[in-house]
Amino acid sequence: MRLSIKIFLFVFFTLSQLFLAQDKYIIGAGGNYNLPVGSLADRMNGSFGGWFYAGKQVSDNWTWVGKFEYFKLDEVNQDQMYKIVETNINGVNQDLRFELPGIKMDLTVAGFTAEAKYKLFKTDLFETDLNLGFGFYYWSYDRGSYTDSLLADTTGSGNLVVVDIINVPALNQKDWSGGLNAGLDFNVYLFEPVWLNLSANYKLIIAELWPTLDLNLENVSGLQFFDFRAGINLRL
Repeated sequence: MRLSIKIFLFVFFTLSQLFLAQDKYIIGAGGNYNLPVGSLADRMNGSFGGWFYAGKQVSDNWTWVGKFEYFKLDEVNQDQMYKIVETNINGVNQDLRFELPGIKMDLTVAGFTAEAKYKLFKTDLFETDLNLGFGFYYWSYDRGSYTDSLLADTTGSGNLVVVDIINVPALNQKDWSGGLNAGLDFNVYLFEPVWLNLSANYKLIIAELWPTLDLNLENVSGLQFFDFRAGINLRL
């Protein structure tokens, strides 16, 4: 972790020296939609967030910016909230599926990243950039406690019996983690000095969410997202 911080600071120091030789500033702001992918998508649905960046064009093809972003996922993927219980029904072992409504969890993320934008295509009215970023994110994951008795008719008589009891305490995880993103920027000229910015990125935060097997929640290794952005930037 210390080595990562040293590398991060070195890159920012180097960029600051490059910025001194340039006069083209860029600032931008907007919103984004963070869509979980991979095992995180089994827990949470997507949500909107916001971002802000400022930086400089350091050559004809390269622009570097420092970006802050914030978002919070608080909608649980209810389609994946269930538990499979093996029980004996009339002398035969069977797997029963029980829905687990009312589970509450959220993931809050704030990040500081450096992004390099490499010019792929340029006209007076339209530009396309390759977008590469890395940085650090502070994240907090909260899952509420959950208690339930799972009932089933194991004899066919219509009488329900308890086949499993869930009694899971609340969980909180929070930490600083490294992260990276890669994607494409599309910029459309509106009027001087305003450009419309649209962007699609893959984003990875190198973090782990612990499993809760009593709630059918597997381990999440790496918080992965498709990050869709829309905003404006000013070329000064």
